[in-house]
Amino acid sequence: MDKIELSFEFVEKYVRFANPQYIQVYLYTKYLLNHNDEMPNAETVAGGLCLPADRIKFIFGYWVSLGEMRQIDEDTYEFTEKDKSDRNPSARPTKRKRSNAKMRPSYKSSEIDSAADKNQVLSGMFYQAESILGHMLSGNEIELLYSFYDWLGLPCEVIVMLLSYAAKQGKVGKRYLETVAIDWADKGIDTFDKAEEYITQLEEIGSNEHKIRTILGIYDRALTQTEKKYISAWTEELNISPELVSLAYDKTVENTGKLSFAYMNKILVSWHGEGIKDADGVKRSEEIYGKTKGQKSKKAEQNSNVQKSKFNNYNDTNKTDYDALEEKLLDMMLDN
Repeated sequence: MDKIELSFEFVEKYVRFANPQYIQVYLYTKYLLNHNDEMPNAETVAGGLCLPADRIKFIFGYWVSLGEMRQIDEDTYEFTEKDKSDRNPSARPTKRKRSNAKMRPSYKSSEIDSAADKNQVLSGMFYQAESILGHMLSGNEIELLYSFYDWLGLPCEVIVMLLSYAAKQGKVGKRYLETVAIDWADKGIDTFDKAEEYITQLEEIGSNEHKIRTILGIYDRALTQTEKKYISAWTEELNISPELVSLAYDKTVENTGKLSFAYMNKILVSWHGEGIKDADGVKRSEEIYGKTKGQKSKKAEQNSNVQKSKFNNYNDTNKTDYDALEEKLLDMMLDN
């Protein structure tokens, strides 16, 4: 076989969130299997990738915990063959329910170890957590992650995605992780698909915020809640491009001499109402406005000149009063 096949499900579940080295080992092992028509051992994979054999065994254990590989004996592994039902969303494990406890419970290490021994997916979650965080989990960290699973009812794959997102943000403190986990549980983010969609939304919002901050030159402080609401309204509700925000910022500073979110908002809302989406639209609008303003100014000047004319102000005392004359003629006819 001259190709390696990966399912969409595998890519969706692992490529974005798993340790790149784990993916490397998985793919290289697949390559050796297809190329030599036999499953390589840890030493062979280690030699090809210049990694310690113990490291390869550890990574094999990671894939075993996720059900992607199977351990035959101490040194022999194989890839699991999944049937079509495994790729059917309806065949996935049923959703876990959140505990009624309002405060995070405490757990004994023996209780967690027992649960991990019985559940390979849970064990795999701890493997992945160590990879994401870059260190061996402490007892407190293991207890915290297990609480997300047992107390909040979050599936292991969702917890892994939460950790990956937090690590990208550089925020992996216990308080932050617990706050995010509770928020996800409250929002009903309890499946891989929901977590992926939510993370995508958060990344897009974060990206838009970063772009707008750069445009406005805000580097040395955090955005206020009001400023965030403005940016959210521009980028999410009105779908205004950073290019337009930049133009509105230039006009705001030009007209007010400072950054004013309220003033910028008036400009952007006005442009949105006119259907303006880019710099060309702004230019056309300004040209039309300039012509209209010029015409109004010219007409006002003409009216002003007429009012100031000496002829327009001259009152002709010899002018015939035709109304009075008509009335006088009518009286004369009635008298006759």
